[in-house]
Amino acid sequence: MTTDESAGSTWWEWVERQLEDRAMTPAVLGERTGLDRSCFTRWRKGERPTMDTARLVARAFGMSPLEVMVKAHLISAEEAGLRAAAPDPSTLTDQQLLAELGRRLKRTR
Repeated sequence: MTTDESAGSTWWEWVERQLEDRAMTPAVLGERTGLDRSCFTRWRKGERPTMDTARLVARAFGMSPLEVMVKAHLISAEEAGLRAAAPDPSTLTDQQLLAELGRRLKRTR
């Protein structure tokens, strides 16, 4: 794993958001990826995943590995050929909508 203090906390915050959106716990993510708790602790402290662990996380979240690698600052969006797009609210689950509403309400306090 690599360390990048500016990107590390952002990586873990992104992982936490994905967990929240899916009503998953880090323990479930560990089961789905085979990663142990010490890996998540290192992420919390600022380490980024490797390409291999990013692929495991992508699979566990049902996402494109490229998207996850961009979020982890392993490759740029340009390298991945990704375009920023807002999600269509009609495609979000109720859990994802509630999680986003909760985040927005926290920001307004």
